[in-house]
Amino acid sequence: MSRILVTDLDGTLLGGSPDQRRRLRDALLRHPEVTPVFATGRGPSAVREVLRDPLVPRPRWIIADVGATVLDGTDLTPVDALQDRLRAGWPGEERVRAALRRFPGLRYQHGVVQDGRCSYHLAPRHLTGELTAAVEALGCAWVYSGDRYFDVLPPGASKGTAVRALAGKLGWRPEDVLVAGDSLNDLSLYRLGTHAVVVGGAEPALLAALAGTPHVLRPAHPGAAGIHTALDTLGWL
Repeated sequence: MSRILVTDLDGTLLGGSPDQRRRLRDALLRHPEVTPVFATGRGPSAVREVLRDPLVPRPRWIIADVGATVLDGTDLTPVDALQDRLRAGWPGEERVRAALRRFPGLRYQHGVVQDGRCSYHLAPRHLTGELTAAVEALGCAWVYSGDRYFDVLPPGASKGTAVRALAGKLGWRPEDVLVAGDSLNDLSLYRLGTHAVVVGGAEPALLAALAGTPHVLRPAHPGAAGIHTALDTLGWL
């Protein structure tokens, strides 16, 4: 595995037209030295649904649950040693939900299978210092994205932390890694010092957070086409 593509799913790898997605899939098939790794807010069951899509390349590794889960892409089994490290200090779903029940602006995402995290819907006006302080008092981390998604995570969990753990385990060099995303829950990926691309149509808050960051490519093309442009710009295709 000489080169690694770490990509978010919704709005990134899954973004764009079917033709754009097919073009990226075919390019990756022609270049097996570029290894796809998913880094997504979806849980494992939702990732399995994505893998049924013939336009989705098969990942070698899967980082799910916003960084709280790591799976081997060949058989979808947990990478227990890394996952246990990422989930260290997690107080459990019941304790988190009980502690945050007093915040009426939080709406638990009942339709999402959650493991090692708690995910809510939250309007921007309800993202208060009192709420984030309550999360931090639990010893947890949090991430807010899309002006609606509020994720409570183990203190050491994030997409970036999970990628760093995999890189250490597998010997990836920063210059051999490209990260791709479109929302604020991808921000930790851009702190790794690797090649990076923010695809077209990305969340304005992510663009603002990365303002002045010179190593991040910003193609106009959305989704899969933006990833393809970045791979081409780097000379990986």
